[in-house]
Amino acid sequence: MSDHLTTFTKIADAIKGAKEILLIAHQKPDGDTLGANLAMANWLRDEGKHFHIFCIHPVPPHYQYLPLWQHVKSTEDELEHIPFDLVIALDSSSLSYAGAESLLSKLKGKPTIVNIDHHGTNPHFGDLNVVDATASSACEVVYRFFTHVGGHVSRDMSTCLLTGILTDTGGFSNLATTHEAMEISGALLKRGAKFNAITNHTVRNKTVTTLKLWGRALDRLTRHANGVVSTVITQADLLECEATEEDTEGISNFLNALQDAKIIMVLKEQDGQVKGSLRTTEPDVDVAAMAKQFGGGGHKKAAGFSVPGKLIHTHTGWRIGAA
Repeated sequence: MSDHLTTFTKIADAIKGAKEILLIAHQKPDGDTLGANLAMANWLRDEGKHFHIFCIHPVPPHYQYLPLWQHVKSTEDELEHIPFDLVIALDSSSLSYAGAESLLSKLKGKPTIVNIDHHGTNPHFGDLNVVDATASSACEVVYRFFTHVGGHVSRDMSTCLLTGILTDTGGFSNLATTHEAMEISGALLKRGAKFNAITNHTVRNKTVTTLKLWGRALDRLTRHANGVVSTVITQADLLECEATEEDTEGISNFLNALQDAKIIMVLKEQDGQVKGSLRTTEPDVDVAAMAKQFGGGGHKKAAGFSVPGKLIHTHTGWRIGAA
């Protein structure tokens, strides 16, 4: 922890000396990467710093209650000409996972890269790295940064940070829910975090089309001999249920409540890829190590990967075939 505090100070100094700052959220943005980036954006604005936010995919509609979400840009040509001297990646286990390698290669000069994350598989790709795999979320790490540097945590920042903690802990239900996460959440509520808005958009946000899609996934649940319970969601399912990619969000965490499953695996077709989401509540199972075998990563209890291909149904079940 003392090393993190020293790095927090160095990050604050880098921010103080920077004229142009780029914040990076990872692809297919979730509540944690958006919460961390937008909390940082609100703080930078209050500090009078000039910033931009990049995410290769647009902000999903159900996260558009977060303050400053409109500042997130998804096209490189809007940003590549700006002489950034500081880049801050938040909640990205790697720059390739963030989807920012192409943009960074086009930037002029060599900006300092700050890496703030909580994924155990993070290779410490930054010039300044704070990677805490014991943290519930990147938002928890960012909150610690603000408190260490004496930054004012506003109501808008609190709403962003609580969003990340709430979503990454599965509504305070998974193993990422630690005493510190609950303590910080209480502090954010005390600072005015809009709890009703957060839960309305992230918990009580299921539509009829979402539940139709989830119904297909539930119908395909398959128990394997090794303790894995799997299911699949195809592009055809999305079309036939009139659903979107956002409607698939949360199903892995929902299935993680199964009592007699060692590992949950959800496979989804997505843009010529099959994306796997792995979850477990078993203390001796590390799904991040499993995901790493397929080029992915994440946490010991929640991880993911993507491989080229499509889902094919055969007489023996579902498999991944060539796209």
